[in-house]
Amino acid sequence: MSHGAPGGSGGMKQVRSPAVAAGAWAFGVVGVVTSLLLGLVPIGCKQGKTEGGAAPAPSASVAPSASAATSAAAAPPATSASVAQAPPPSEPVGSGVSSFVAAAQTEGCKAQSGDIATYLQRGEVTVAGSEGSLAAAWLIKLAANKPGAQLAFAGFALDAKQVARARGIGTANETAPRIFANGAGWTLVWFDENGLAYTKPRWETAPAPVIEHLSTVNAANADDVALAATPAGAIVAVAPFNMEKAQLGLFQFAPTDAAAPAVQALGATHHAHEPRRPAVAADGTGYTLAWHEGDGRIVVSRFDLAGKEIDEAYTLAAAPPAGAPARERVNLVATTKGAMAVWIEGDKILARAVDAAARPGEKTWLVGRGRAPALAPIGDGALVVFLGQEGGKDDQVLAVKLSESGEPSATGMRISDGTGAVKDAAAVTSAGPRLGFLWAEPMSNGVSTKRAILRTLESSCVP
Repeated sequence: MSHGAPGGSGGMKQVRSPAVAAGAWAFGVVGVVTSLLLGLVPIGCKQGKTEGGAAPAPSASVAPSASAATSAAAAPPATSASVAQAPPPSEPVGSGVSSFVAAAQTEGCKAQSGDIATYLQRGEVTVAGSEGSLAAAWLIKLAANKPGAQLAFAGFALDAKQVARARGIGTANETAPRIFANGAGWTLVWFDENGLAYTKPRWETAPAPVIEHLSTVNAANADDVALAATPAGAIVAVAPFNMEKAQLGLFQFAPTDAAAPAVQALGATHHAHEPRRPAVAADGTGYTLAWHEGDGRIVVSRFDLAGKEIDEAYTLAAAPPAGAPARERVNLVATTKGAMAVWIEGDKILARAVDAAARPGEKTWLVGRGRAPALAPIGDGALVVFLGQEGGKDDQVLAVKLSESGEPSATGMRISDGTGAVKDAAAVTSAGPRLGFLWAEPMSNGVSTKRAILRTLESSCVP
C-alpha cells in the first residue's frame, strides 16, 4: 500500500512543565524546562512523484534550566583506561554462514508483507514491536534546495496490515531515527537542528505528540550517541561527556512513569580513553556498554542500575594491526545471559557473547560476510540481520540466528525477495511470536526512488 502526504493544520498553544534536576556530573543536564509549540505544517502531494508520508507534528523544545550545579555533583576526573584481558580476544572461529532459505517460500514462516511507503528518496528506516503490533518510522526528503528531511510514523498489526495511518512527526537531519516500544506505546528518537529530539506518538492523529529536545546532546555528536530501551520502557542514552570528550556519560529519559524524572543522570565511564562510536544494551539489572578506543580496540564495561561501573572493563576486540581491514561500529543487544556484540571488519561480520558481568565469551565467531548489521533478541541469543550476497545477487536482506554463545546457525534466512539490491541498512524487531523486518529498496529497475517494505514472520521458522 502506498501512502501519499496528507496535509493538515492545527492551532498553537504553549505548555510549561516543572524543571527537572538531572545531575550536572553526568552531562551538565541540570534541569529541563519544556516549551511546547503546537502547529501542523502541510506537505503537498504530487501525483506519481511524491514521497510517501505525512505532514509534521507540532514541535516543542526542551532546554537546560539555569540551575547552578553544586560542588558535590562535579564529575570525577577521567582516569586512564583500566582494561582487563580475561579472557583475551580470540581469532574468529568458523567460516560463516553461506546457505540461506527464503522466508517467503518457507511455509512455517507465514510471511506477511506490505509496502508502507513509496517514492522515497531516503532509505533510513526503523521499526519496533510489542506483543500485538509494530510501529515504523522513516525519512522523507524535503525539497531539493532544503536541508534535512521529514520524519514519518505509522502503526501496523503483526500481519503487516496498517492500523495507524502515516503521519508527519517533525523535521530531522539525515541520520537514521530510532523507535522503541515504551510500555503500552512508543518512543521515537531522532536528531534535528536542535539536537536529540524525542516524542511518544500514538495511533490517534490528535492530539499531536509533544516533541521534546535534550539540547545537551547535539546533532554534531550523533555518531557518538547510543540508544536502547530499558525493560521498563524508558530510553537509555550514551554520549560524550566533559569538554575533552574523554568519557561517556549514561542517562535515562522518556520514562513511562509520570512521577519519574524526565531526565535522570546515571554515571560516566572511568575505563575509557578516547572513546567513540558506543553501543548500549539495557536489562533488568543494569547496562552493558561497548565502545571503540582511540587505538582501535573495542572495549566493554558494565554499570548497575544506580550507575556504578565495574572495577575493570574488558577488551572485546584487540587493536587491529597496521593494514588490517576497517573495523566498523560495534552493535549490542541484551540477551537472557547478558548481551551479544556484533561488528564488522572489512566484510566479515563477527559476533562475541558477553555475560551479565560484561565478561566476553571465549570465542569470537565469524557470522558471514556483508555489511550494515542490525540486531534483535531471539530465544537465549540474537538475530543478526545484514546485507549480503545470496543466490548470486548482492545486497540482499539476510538473517542469521546466534546461540547464547554467539555461535551462528548452520543455515541462514533470506528475508528480501531478491528482486532488487537493498542499499540501505534494514531494521529488525521482535514482536511477540513474530519478527518484523523493514527495509527500503528501489521501486523498479532504472527507478531511483524507493519503497519501504515491512515483512513479518514467525520467529520459530528461522533456522
